[in-house]
Amino acid sequence: MQVRFVDAGGIRTRCLMAGDPRAYPLLLLHGYGGTADVWIRNIDVWADEFRVVAVDMIGSGFTDALDTAGKPPQPHAVRHLHTLADTLGFEKFCAMGTSYGGLIAALLYFDMPERVNRLVLQGSGSAFNEDRDLVATLSNVKKNFGPLMDGPTIDAVRASVAKQVYDPSTIPAEMIHVMATAYAMPGMRRAWEQGIDGLLDVEACRPYRVLHRLEQMNVATLLPWGREDPGALY
Repeated sequence: MQVRFVDAGGIRTRCLMAGDPRAYPLLLLHGYGGTADVWIRNIDVWADEFRVVAVDMIGSGFTDALDTAGKPPQPHAVRHLHTLADTLGFEKFCAMGTSYGGLIAALLYFDMPERVNRLVLQGSGSAFNEDRDLVATLSNVKKNFGPLMDGPTIDAVRASVAKQVYDPSTIPAEMIHVMATAYAMPGMRRAWEQGIDGLLDVEACRPYRVLHRLEQMNVATLLPWGREDPGALY
């Protein structure tokens, strides 16, 4: 696996890459507030068969942020990833996203259906929750993660991430250090808060929901969802 910064339409984009550049591409998208490093245990394994690119989405990790003025971040994320796919020469590829990344993967399909010919939407409440549940989940994210941006510590980031997984012992230690560093980046607090406020504006986000458009998703799609996922709804 290598770390690269790719210029995607003027946006400096951090990517974790592995695999044969000629292989079928697998684009990995993290959840809101995460970084590409959530995939570090998967990248080299999947690279045996795929060209794997895990990306820090716009305004996350070490990728440049945009001033979204508190408006929905989804169209900016999709436009950025479309440009990244063009830059990397992806003709047809699979978009795999977890949580918020699952929503963006689905929206990327709607943006370029002739090229996104596989989808994996992993545990994505952002894509499948009704309005009330979505707002409740995002409000909880804002409450738990917001304070981290003011002075992230390793212990605080680890404790926050532990709330999202069934077995905290499986959390890679190196991922926690990278996330804490990303949260401490200048401007990250503002970019993160702008994005979450935009997502909480349900009416403004209406054009970027996919729950009511599932029948329009004419693409092979896998929907894994952990039975012990702390965020799952039953």
